[in-house]
Parts: sequence; structure tokens; C-alpha cells
Amino acid sequence: MRIIVIGGVAAGTSAAAKARRENPEAEIILLEKSRNISYAGCGLPYYISNLIEQRSSLISFTPEEFAQKYEVEVKTLHEVTAISPEDKVISYQNLTADKSYRQKYDSLVIATGAKPMMPPIPGSNLDRVLTLRTIQDGEKIKRLVGHESLNDIVIIGGGYIGLEMAEAFKELGKNVALVEMQDNVMPLVNQELAEKIEKHLQEKEIDLYTGEAVKEFVGQEQVAGVITDREREIEADLVLLAIGVRPETDLAAEAGVELGVRNAIRVDHRMATSIADIYACGDCAESINLISGKPTWVPLGSTANKQGRVAGANAAGGSASHFGILGTGITKVFDLTVGTTGIKEEQAEESGFEPLAVTVNVPNHAGYYPGFENFTLRGIFDQESGRIIGAEAVGRSGVSKRIDVLASAIYSELTADDLFQLDLAYAPPYSTPKDAVSILGMVADKKL
Repeated sequence: MRIIVIGGVAAGTSAAAKARRENPEAEIILLEKSRNISYAGCGLPYYISNLIEQRSSLISFTPEEFAQKYEVEVKTLHEVTAISPEDKVISYQNLTADKSYRQKYDSLVIATGAKPMMPPIPGSNLDRVLTLRTIQDGEKIKRLVGHESLNDIVIIGGGYIGLEMAEAFKELGKNVALVEMQDNVMPLVNQELAEKIEKHLQEKEIDLYTGEAVKEFVGQEQVAGVITDREREIEADLVLLAIGVRPETDLAAEAGVELGVRNAIRVDHRMATSIADIYACGDCAESINLISGKPTWVPLGSTANKQGRVAGANAAGGSASHFGILGTGITKVFDLTVGTTGIKEEQAEESGFEPLAVTVNVPNHAGYYPGFENFTLRGIFDQESGRIIGAEAVGRSGVSKRIDVLASAIYSELTADDLFQLDLAYAPPYSTPKDAVSILGMVADKKL
């Protein structure tokens, strides 16, 4: 049996490794068009800021290490150019030797990932208008910001990457401006919580421009400034585009594979596509929202790992399922932690729920223990059943633990009363006798 995996990183390597465990006799080939197959892309902002000093710290496996450990034939700098499902053949090109080949498969796993959005803005082709997605992107940005003459950086987009990179650039002593087209940064959280993030950014001397879209990048050969739709001109020695990504699915679509939400590859619970013996996983594939039951697309490394494992098992003849996702996410913004899980009110209404939002300011731990402070916790509940269906939090400490507890509660379809009844760990350095989750449950139960 020959299994071919197109693409590495989280999904592709997980698929290849699981396929090997599932079928020790299979021939497994992994093709990746870049030089790296397994690295921690989420760590790039911390590498650029020098918090992570060595590039090697981000490399999970070199191609040689992965090939040896999992007995997989790894071909880096090889790009798949076509899939012929009727013949079960792929065409690919050796990018270093400029030679083309064809290879038959029994099972195929597509893990082509996603790529940064590049808006059709005049001047976006200027030098130093950059995106951050790969190790090579990170190395280029790190090299550029190492020059003392590069001082003014403009970030376009106030999501996860934009906020993490604002901190990274500021840690390097740069002047940082952040432009967000929406009314608030971090659109994944409620306005009240987003405003707390914005206040903190301003405290850290980030020039913040919300509700403004970029109209043009100006400069000769190299970017020198950004002009917004309010005719504001912001000086820029470097611009980072962080407005999101889109699934890399052209190869799959050309082969006749059906696409779904946001043009991600449509898959079932086995990660099987619309074409027999072809599976898809990671940032190129959709998933199911566990609350609404509807297809969704949330490109996260944690999801890619799970999907890759399922796709690899099934491609090798196994029987595995990916249940779905809640879209749980967390990020560090200077001294704040921002976490979110589940769905917001608008999504809840679209899914047939009658949502009730409850916001509480709760202690991170006992008031008499050093480091005490409140953080903001917000829950979305279904008024008919009392179920918690969404949560978000912003604070300096205590956020990550509660978001994970609430993600588990949403997954288990717990109610507001259940949150109060949970037997959570208590000691003064970590919590209060009535934990923040319990307080949220109490207040919600009363309002329900």
C-alpha cells in the first residue's frame, strides 16, 4: 500500500506519523514544497522578538529526523502540481533540479495548509510589505528589524498575529502602529473586552487606529508609508500584513475535490473528501462546529494536529473520527491574556439558540495572596436549556485555566448550575473557595 501526503507542518506530519503506526508495512511518501516539514509556526513572534533565541528551538523534526523515526520517504522542495483521481496518480516537480515526475497512490492525504491574504491595495508589491506564515518569513523579518535604521513599523490587522507581533516589535524598541478596519481589535471577543485590550495597547505606546481601512502603501521601490481611508498617513519602514489567511485549495479544486466553507476542502468525520481514497486535514480543510453542528473553518495548529492524526489513520486502513471543534483560542498581548471558546451571540441566534450573555469581574486567586487582581470573564448561555455555549476572558492572570475548564464544559453540554457544582482545585495561590467558573455559573443561573 502506498500512501502519499501532500504538505508537512502540523497536519501533514501528524498524518504520516499516524499512518505509519496504523500500517507498519505501508510505503509512505511526504512531499513538501518548502525546506521545512515540522516547525512551530505559532512561536515565530517570540523568535522575532528574541525571546526564543535559537531558530532550532522551533524545529520539531528536521526532514532527516522525521524520515528516520517514522520510516517515511520525505521529499522537501518538491511541489505537487496535479492530482489525477481517475488514475490515482499525482504529478510533482523537483524544485531544485527542475524535473517533473508522476507517482501512483493508494491513499492520498492533502495537507496543503493556508496562505496569508494579500489584499489588492495599491503599493502592496513594494519591498518590505510582508506577511508572516513560514520559518522563512520569520527569518526575513528578524533580519530586517535587526537594523537600527528600521524604526517605524505598521501592522495591518488586529487579530492574533497582529497583536502578538505588536508586542514583538515593541520589545525590540521599534515604533509600532496598528491599523484595524473593524471598530475594535480582536473581533473574536465582545466589544467590552476588546476595549480593555485596546487600553492596554495604548499603555504600551502602540499607536492604534481602529475603524480605518488601508487605502494605499506609498514609497518608491521600498514602502515609506501607509495611507488610510481617512487620509491619515503613517510613516513606515516596514509593513506587516496580518489580516488573515485563506485555505490553500487550488490543487484540490482542480482535481475535482468538493470545497465547502470559505473554500476549504469539504470533509466528513473521517476527514474523507468527496473523492474516494483522498483525505484532507489541517488549515486547508473544514471542520464541524460542535455547538451549531454546522461546517466551519478555523485554522489552528491544535485542530490541524487532530485532523492529521485522523486522516492518517484512515488513509492507512484504520477507522478514526474527528468529532469537531469549538474554536478555542488564546493569545498573549503584552501583560494580558485573551482567551475565547464556543460561539458568540450572533452565531448562537443563527443556530437557533436564545442566548444570554453574562459578564463578571472575578478574582484570579485569594485576595490576601500576593498578585491578586480581577479579570473579566464572559459566558454565553442558552436560555432554554441553561447550557453554556460560549465564553471569553481578558486579564493578567487566571485566564488560561478558566477558558480550558469552560471549553470542557461546553464540550460536555454543562449548564450554568453544573458550573457551580464543578469540583475545581482550590488553594490561595490559584483560586478562591468559589472559583471564577463557579461565580460565572451562579450569576448566570440567577439571571436564567
